[in-house]
Amino acid sequence: MSAKLADILDRCIVRVLDEWAHSARSSELEALCEADRVGDLEEVLRAMAAAFRPVRDGMGTVDDFIETAAGHGARRRAQGVAESCLFEEYDLLGSALPLALGTCPGVSPLTAEELVVLEGGLTTAILAGLRGFHRGEFERRGPWHETLARVVSEASEMEAGRERPRETQP
Repeated sequence: MSAKLADILDRCIVRVLDEWAHSARSSELEALCEADRVGDLEEVLRAMAAAFRPVRDGMGTVDDFIETAAGHGARRRAQGVAESCLFEEYDLLGSALPLALGTCPGVSPLTAEELVVLEGGLTTAILAGLRGFHRGEFERRGPWHETLARVVSEASEMEAGRERPRETQP
Protein backbone atom coordinates (compact mmCIF):
# COMPACT_ATOMS: atom_id res chain seq x y z
CA MET A 1 0.00 0.00 0.00
CA SER A 2 1.79 3.11 1.21
CA ALA A 3 4.69 3.09 3.65
CA LYS A 4 4.73 6.91 3.57
CA LEU A 5 1.07 7.11 4.62
CA ALA A 6 1.68 4.50 7.33
CA ASP A 7 4.58 6.55 8.71
CA ILE A 8 2.53 9.77 8.65
CA LEU A 9 -0.40 8.14 10.40
CA ASP A 10 1.85 6.54 13.05
CA ARG A 11 3.55 9.87 13.73
CA CYS A 12 0.31 11.88 13.88
CA ILE A 13 -2.08 9.58 15.78
CA VAL A 14 -2.10 11.80 18.86
CA ARG A 15 -3.02 14.83 16.73
CA VAL A 16 -5.74 12.81 14.95
CA LEU A 17 -7.23 11.70 18.27
CA ASP A 18 -7.11 15.25 19.63
CA GLU A 19 -8.96 16.53 16.58
CA TRP A 20 -11.45 13.65 16.80
CA ALA A 21 -11.99 14.24 20.53
CA HIS A 22 -12.79 17.89 19.90
CA SER A 23 -15.55 16.89 17.45
CA ALA A 24 -16.77 13.98 19.59
CA ARG A 25 -17.56 16.32 22.50
CA SER A 26 -20.73 17.40 20.74
CA SER A 27 -21.82 13.88 19.78
CA GLU A 28 -23.57 10.97 21.43
CA LEU A 29 -20.15 9.83 22.62
CA GLU A 30 -20.10 12.78 25.01
CA ALA A 31 -22.11 10.68 27.48
CA LEU A 32 -19.10 8.37 27.93
CA CYS A 33 -16.21 9.22 30.21
CA GLU A 34 -13.12 10.46 28.38
CA ALA A 35 -11.24 7.13 28.48
CA ASP A 36 -14.28 5.22 27.21
CA ARG A 37 -15.03 7.87 24.60
CA VAL A 38 -11.74 7.23 22.81
CA GLY A 39 -12.12 3.49 23.36
CA ASP A 40 -9.88 1.49 21.09
CA LEU A 41 -9.52 4.13 18.38
CA GLU A 42 -5.78 4.53 18.98
CA GLU A 43 -5.29 0.79 18.48
CA VAL A 44 -7.53 0.87 15.38
CA LEU A 45 -5.42 3.69 13.90
CA ARG A 46 -2.14 1.93 14.73
CA ALA A 47 -3.44 -1.28 13.16
CA MET A 48 -4.61 0.70 10.12
CA ALA A 49 -1.16 2.24 9.74
CA ALA A 50 0.43 -1.22 9.91
CA ALA A 51 -2.02 -2.48 7.28
CA PHE A 52 -1.01 0.39 4.97
CA ARG A 53 2.58 -0.83 4.91
CA PRO A 54 3.71 -3.05 2.05
CA VAL A 55 2.86 -6.67 2.86
CA ARG A 56 5.65 -9.00 3.89
CA ASP A 57 5.38 -12.78 3.86
CA GLY A 58 3.85 -14.15 7.02
CA MET A 59 2.46 -10.81 8.17
CA GLY A 60 -1.25 -10.66 8.89
CA THR A 61 -1.45 -6.89 9.33
CA VAL A 62 -4.70 -6.51 7.42
CA ASP A 63 -6.26 -9.33 9.44
CA ASP A 64 -4.98 -7.72 12.64
CA PHE A 65 -6.48 -4.39 11.57
CA ILE A 66 -9.86 -5.98 10.90
CA GLU A 67 -9.79 -7.85 14.23
CA THR A 68 -8.87 -4.64 16.06
CA ALA A 69 -11.67 -2.66 14.40
CA ALA A 70 -14.16 -5.48 15.09
CA GLY A 71 -13.03 -5.50 18.72
CA HIS A 72 -13.67 -1.77 18.90
CA GLY A 73 -17.22 -2.32 17.61
CA ALA A 74 -17.79 -5.04 20.21
CA ARG A 75 -16.53 -2.71 22.93
CA ARG A 76 -18.94 0.00 21.80
CA ARG A 77 -21.84 -2.43 22.06
CA ALA A 78 -20.70 -3.49 25.54
CA GLN A 79 -20.62 0.21 26.50
CA GLY A 80 -24.26 0.52 25.47
CA VAL A 81 -23.49 2.85 22.58
CA ALA A 82 -26.10 2.84 19.80
CA GLU A 83 -25.14 1.44 16.40
CA SER A 84 -25.74 4.85 14.83
CA CYS A 85 -22.98 6.17 17.06
CA LEU A 86 -20.45 3.94 15.27
CA PHE A 87 -21.31 5.70 12.03
CA GLU A 88 -21.02 9.08 13.69
CA GLU A 89 -17.73 8.10 15.31
CA TYR A 90 -16.15 7.07 12.01
CA ASP A 91 -17.65 10.07 10.24
CA LEU A 92 -15.94 12.30 12.80
CA LEU A 93 -12.74 10.30 12.35
CA GLY A 94 -13.02 10.69 8.58
CA SER A 95 -13.15 14.46 9.04
CA ALA A 96 -10.42 14.54 11.69
CA LEU A 97 -7.87 12.45 9.77
CA PRO A 98 -7.13 14.70 6.79
CA LEU A 99 -7.37 17.82 8.94
CA ALA A 100 -4.97 16.49 11.58
CA LEU A 101 -2.59 14.97 9.04
CA GLY A 102 -2.58 18.26 7.14
CA THR A 103 -1.48 20.17 10.24
CA CYS A 104 0.93 17.60 11.63
CA PRO A 105 4.48 19.04 11.74
CA GLY A 106 6.74 17.90 8.95
CA VAL A 107 3.98 16.23 6.92
CA SER A 108 3.63 17.12 3.27
CA PRO A 109 0.10 17.31 1.86
CA LEU A 110 -1.43 13.91 1.11
CA THR A 111 -1.70 12.90 -2.52
CA ALA A 112 -5.02 11.96 -4.07
CA GLU A 113 -3.92 8.32 -4.00
CA GLU A 114 -3.08 8.52 -0.29
CA LEU A 115 -6.49 10.07 0.43
CA VAL A 116 -8.15 7.18 -1.40
CA VAL A 117 -6.12 4.67 0.63
CA LEU A 118 -7.07 6.50 3.82
CA GLU A 119 -10.76 6.42 2.85
CA GLY A 120 -10.46 2.71 2.09
CA GLY A 121 -8.98 2.14 5.53
CA LEU A 122 -11.88 3.99 7.15
CA THR A 123 -14.40 2.02 5.12
CA THR A 124 -12.76 -1.23 6.19
CA ALA A 125 -12.73 -0.10 9.82
CA ILE A 126 -16.43 0.73 9.88
CA LEU A 127 -17.39 -2.53 8.16
CA ALA A 128 -15.33 -4.51 10.67
CA GLY A 129 -16.59 -2.37 13.56
CA LEU A 130 -20.20 -3.06 12.62
CA ARG A 131 -19.49 -6.76 12.45
CA GLY A 132 -17.91 -6.63 15.89
CA PHE A 133 -20.89 -4.67 17.19
CA HIS A 134 -23.21 -7.39 15.84
CA ARG A 135 -20.86 -10.34 16.37
CA GLY A 136 -23.53 -12.52 18.00
CA GLU A 137 -25.88 -12.10 15.05
CA PHE A 138 -23.10 -12.82 12.56
CA GLU A 139 -21.93 -15.91 14.44
CA ARG A 140 -25.43 -17.36 14.24
CA ARG A 141 -25.13 -17.18 10.46
CA GLY A 142 -21.64 -18.61 10.10
CA PRO A 143 -18.10 -18.83 11.44
CA TRP A 144 -16.65 -15.57 12.74
CA HIS A 145 -13.44 -15.84 10.69
CA GLU A 146 -15.54 -16.03 7.49
CA THR A 147 -17.51 -12.98 8.56
CA LEU A 148 -14.32 -10.98 9.00
CA ALA A 149 -12.82 -12.33 5.78
CA ARG A 150 -15.69 -10.72 3.86
CA VAL A 151 -14.80 -7.26 5.19
CA VAL A 152 -11.88 -6.73 2.81
CA SER A 153 -13.78 -7.86 -0.28
CA GLU A 154 -16.79 -5.70 0.61
CA ALA A 155 -14.61 -2.67 1.27
CA SER A 156 -12.84 -3.23 -2.05
CA GLU A 157 -16.17 -3.47 -3.87
CA MET A 158 -17.36 -0.23 -2.25
CA GLU A 159 -14.16 1.58 -3.22
CA ALA A 160 -14.36 0.24 -6.79
CA GLY A 161 -17.93 1.52 -7.02
CA ARG A 162 -16.80 5.02 -6.01
CA GLU A 163 -14.03 5.04 -8.61
CA ARG A 164 -16.28 4.02 -11.49
CA PRO A 165 -17.78 6.98 -13.35
CA ARG A 166 -21.53 7.26 -13.07
CA GLU A 167 -23.43 6.39 -16.19
CA THR A 168 -25.71 9.07 -17.50
CA GLN A 169 -29.23 8.35 -18.64
CA PRO A 170 -30.07 9.25 -22.25
